[in-house]
Amino acid sequence: MTQLRIGERLISEDAPAYIIAEGGANHGCDLDVALRMVEEAAAAGADAIKFQTYKADTLTTRWAPRYWEDSEPSGTQYAVFENWDDFSYDDYERLFAAAKDIGIEWLTTPFDLEAVEWMADLGVNAYKIASADLTNWPLLRAAAEKGKPMLLSSGGSTLDELRTSIEEVRRVGNDQIILLHCVLCYPAPTEEMNLRSISTLKQEFPDVIVGLSDHNIADPCVTVPTAAVALGAKVIEKHFTLDTSQPGVDHQLAVDPPLLKRMVENIRIVEAALGSEEVRVLACEEPARQYARRSIVAAVDIPAGTVIEPRHLIMKRPGTGVSPTQTAQMLGRKTIRAIEADQLVTWADLEGEAPKR
Repeated sequence: MTQLRIGERLISEDAPAYIIAEGGANHGCDLDVALRMVEEAAAAGADAIKFQTYKADTLTTRWAPRYWEDSEPSGTQYAVFENWDDFSYDDYERLFAAAKDIGIEWLTTPFDLEAVEWMADLGVNAYKIASADLTNWPLLRAAAEKGKPMLLSSGGSTLDELRTSIEEVRRVGNDQIILLHCVLCYPAPTEEMNLRSISTLKQEFPDVIVGLSDHNIADPCVTVPTAAVALGAKVIEKHFTLDTSQPGVDHQLAVDPPLLKRMVENIRIVEAALGSEEVRVLACEEPARQYARRSIVAAVDIPAGTVIEPRHLIMKRPGTGVSPTQTAQMLGRKTIRAIEADQLVTWADLEGEAPKR
């Protein structure tokens, strides 16, 4: 059975879903805000808080157009990313230490080779590769070579691209892979979430962990991640912010602390309800099985020596007597004693032996 660990936390088909609060750059490079996000994510029950580590100069050309909706009608990617790339190694070190003290895993998505090395120096326990970098093999290899679990988002990719990227991770000797179904659209329309793809990914890649990285904002925006868990997702990544009313698409498609807490609670409820695939009578059902099922009962007073006909019988609760499934075997038999109306009719009341079940 496929399983791996991120830190001390086991991730497998039998373990609870691993929940990541994706903080991205929603801290606005304000260290106090980022520290509070770490605290709030832990308080809400998330297993991990994740940020994004990039520099605009190594991420994009200065002229690459933006591909997502935003409050500004136009602009370049560089103009956006240069506003959110001010955190230093020391800042990340403080965040990493704070998360460790609080007891929540601290992760990041590195967007360049320097960030991969920074995270290795810090001792992060897993690497996340964004959907758009799935074909950035130099970055993929560099992260995979660290020997830690690799979370790969599938957004905008074909099955063949997913196969080759997974093979590339394995080529460097790393088989600790989590594949996250993702729709690379901000926000992702509900009708295009295609959560059934989770089952496809589990079939196509039976030896990796499958989960969901969610950009959907259907109200309430915890519905899709919860449904994904019901479909077999074992890792959930959901964008996270302290204030969803802030400008910027990453805030608008995120959950705030109360919604994150609600999402975690809903997922845990669904996991508990999923239970076992075995069909069986449960202990909690036994009282109802005994007292809500029906037995064969005398519909009228039946004198001794009466040949039982359908008009003599009625099916009533409780189910502690002869089952209605044996009605046909009771018809035509003669009573050996009188039976009062509304009383159970038993085989001891009738001539002949009780039939074998």
